[in-house]
Amino acid sequence: MLTYTKTPDSNVAEIVVDGKISDEEMNAAIAAMKADLDKGDRLKLLEDIRSFQGMEPAAFFKDPRFGISMMKGVSHVALVTDAPWLKMMAETFAFVSPYKIKVFERERLSEARSWLAAAA
Repeated sequence: MLTYTKTPDSNVAEIVVDGKISDEEMNAAIAAMKADLDKGDRLKLLEDIRSFQGMEPAAFFKDPRFGISMMKGVSHVALVTDAPWLKMMAETFAFVSPYKIKVFERERLSEARSWLAAAA
C-alpha cells in the first residue's frame, strides 16, 4: 500500500508505505504530489515506511523525471522507518541531497512531524 496525503492549508505532505506498492497506488501518489508541486510551494515530506515488500514492475519503472522534478520542490524530508538499510541509504543520500533529510525510528513519528512543522 502507498498513500499520499496533504492538508490543503499546509506545506507538509505524508507518504505511507505499508506492504507492496501497486502501479495504481504509484500513479495516484505521483498525480497528487505533482498537483501539489505545481502550486509552487516547497513541500516538506514525511515518509512513513511501515513495511516495504516491493512493488509491481510497472510501478518501479515510473518516469524518472518525476523524481528529479520533485527534488526541486521539496525542502525537507523526515524518513520514519525501522529498516536499517533504508536508514543507511537516507543518511548516505543526505550528504548530496538538495533538501534536508532526517531519519526517525518508527516510535518517534510525532517527533518527525514536529521537526517538519518547525523546519524553515
